[in-house]
Amino acid sequence: MVSVLEEILELPPGSLLGTLPPRRPRGRRATAFEAGTVRDRQWGNRADSIGAALARLGADWGDLASPPVLSYRVRMQVGPEGGELALHVTRILHGGSRGGARMVYVTRYASMPHAPLLTMTHGCRLARFRGDPAAGVAAYEFLLDDPLSPGELALTEFRIQYPPRQTEKYTDIRVYPGTREVVLETVFDAAYAPAACQAFHRASPAAPVRILKERSGSEARGGFQYIRFNPAPGIYGIRWE
Repeated sequence: MVSVLEEILELPPGSLLGTLPPRRPRGRRATAFEAGTVRDRQWGNRADSIGAALARLGADWGDLASPPVLSYRVRMQVGPEGGELALHVTRILHGGSRGGARMVYVTRYASMPHAPLLTMTHGCRLARFRGDPAAGVAAYEFLLDDPLSPGELALTEFRIQYPPRQTEKYTDIRVYPGTREVVLETVFDAAYAPAACQAFHRASPAAPVRILKERSGSEARGGFQYIRFNPAPGIYGIRWE
């Protein structure tokens, strides 16, 4: 085809061929968030411990971003002393081009004297759990009630009761390309009055924190939320003090 075009344009043989870009390799298209990027840009110094927990589930870094998440909503219940009590997660998954039958989720804990307690699920069920108490990380494998066919959507929901003695006053999630909605919410115990609340974003654990929303304690008493459509990839969270 190129040689025919060269004849029509009366060009020397091979002159057009040298101007063409390199041929693209066949197969799956490379994405900006391959497994190595998920590890390095999303988990920082927890990466080794999380990678080990994933391996014990027969999973890798790519499984944290698959099936793709279209909507990601989290509600953190905060106790009377300001520590994390329970996390409620709601996600809409997309089957993409390959579908899927499971999802893998990771959480971190300031203290893990015993395993976290899964108190409810909807659209999925817990298959396996792997935790590292010393590192304060845990990995969950959920099986979808109805496996996703390519292009299908599924609603999943679960609630995790945290172990006691949580001292970190923030919650965060990892957002990958393709997520269209992020909803973060904290609900404070009536006995706890935060001095201030902030929603934040950072591209990676080492990147600068960008404040997205801020409220004083009097404004945030009872709860605080942040909503974003078409979010940029990275780490989104809420912190309180």
